[in-house]
This record gives sequence, structure tokens and C-alpha cells, in this order.
Amino acid sequence: MKNLKFLLAFIWAVALSSCLDTEEKIVLNEDNSGTYSMTLDMGKMISMAASMGGDKADTEKEKEKKDTTVYLKEMVNAADNLTPEEKAIFQNAVISIKMDEAQSEMKIVMSSSFSDAAGLMEIKKNFATVVNKLKAFEKASGEQPKAEEDGGEMKMDARSANPVDDQFTFKAGPGFISSSINSIQAFKDKIASDSTLGMMSQMTAMMGEINYHTIIVLPKAVKKFDGPNSTITDDKKTLHFVTTLTEMMEHPEKVSYKVEY
Repeated sequence: MKNLKFLLAFIWAVALSSCLDTEEKIVLNEDNSGTYSMTLDMGKMISMAASMGGDKADTEKEKEKKDTTVYLKEMVNAADNLTPEEKAIFQNAVISIKMDEAQSEMKIVMSSSFSDAAGLMEIKKNFATVVNKLKAFEKASGEQPKAEEDGGEMKMDARSANPVDDQFTFKAGPGFISSSINSIQAFKDKIASDSTLGMMSQMTAMMGEINYHTIIVLPKAVKKFDGPNSTITDDKKTLHFVTTLTEMMEHPEKVSYKVEY
């Protein structure tokens, strides 16, 4: 359990939105409502944590298995550090954790419904911030929430949840959705100077490429679209965009996407 807690803290603090096999999914309805989810596959990190234990690992220790779902509604309603707008938007947010340590399997799913395009933009931008304010991930993982002033512990914050979020503008509205890089030069400057991004890049040498997968499910056939390594289903309603950390750092101009329907 101790190794798992360290792993969870490491995941949040270093690369929540940039972990191995990150899937972001947006499902849109005709009235602009829908659901947003982010799925993080941490299987290779479980394997790495086990290998780091080496000969010191307790082979007799029972491997942990977890299947936990936390509905954030009660925490949201009781929170005194959320605005009324945040409480309204994140009422239906959910965090799920499924892991099987023996099989080196672990997935985290953060999801929330939205009623309109403004809600989608707020969820995509501030989901991790709200989760941090509520200490919801600590509760979902079985950690004891710590006070803000506690030092020496790695923890999630808005920056570690998405260390390049400030370099992109996400927009959604009737008939369109897009994510655009603000400035390629500013993005390159951030990569060159940001130690967290440098650490994430080094992780690829140990565990393989870090993958980003965006899925957009539309209420009707797409009119036109553009994005990295794009594919589309036969009914022209589901789009897939795929990129990697290496590709993002070397060719940031290829990361943006735009969809019209």
C-alpha cells in the first residue's frame, strides 16, 4: 500500500495530463450538452514501481486490487472554497479508480456532464483545479487528505495536472469545437525552461512514449476537421486525434485541432 501511495502522489505531481496513454473524450448532444472524461492508463507505471523495489520488494505481500468510484456531489455542495458557478458545473463530476497490482493494471477516469458549451470549456479548463480544492483524488485513492501547509509531500495542483494548459485555447460552441496553440515560440520557450516538462520527456526513455488520444463524438456528421493523426468512423460522427509527447515537443504546430459539424 505504501508503494501505491507513493506512485499515486508521483503520478499527480509530475504528469497527470501527460501520463502514459491519456485519453480525453468529449461526447456532444444536439442541444450542446454532453459528457467530458479523461482516462489515464497507469499500467506501465505500476510495473516501474514494482521494478524499482528490486530485491527489497516483499514478495509475500498481498497485491492490491481496487475498484473505487467517488461521486463528487456531496463534496462539491459542502465545499466553502468553490464558487456558486463551480458548484453548479461540477455537481455530476465522478472519479473512478480501477487497479490490479498483480496484473500491473491501473486506470483512473475523471468525468463530468455539462449542459452547454460554456460548461464544457469550464470543465476542460478547471477540472483538475476543482479536484485539487476538494482533495477528491486523495479520498478516492484512500489517502488521508493533508493540510495545505504540510510540506515534503508531492501533491497535485493545477499546474502539474496540465503543465502546458496555459499554452492552448480551447473553444466550443454551436457547431464547432477547437483547441489551438497560442504561440509556437512561447510553447518552445516553456519546454526549454520547464523542469517538469523535462522530467516528463525523460520518462519516455524509461517507459516508452507518452501518448495523447482525443476522441470527439458528435451529434451529427462532421462538416470538416483538422488535427494530429486524425481518423474518423464510417458514420462521420466520431473523430480520433492522436499525438505523443515527443511529437508535441518537436512539432507543436501539429498539436491543435478544429472540428465543424
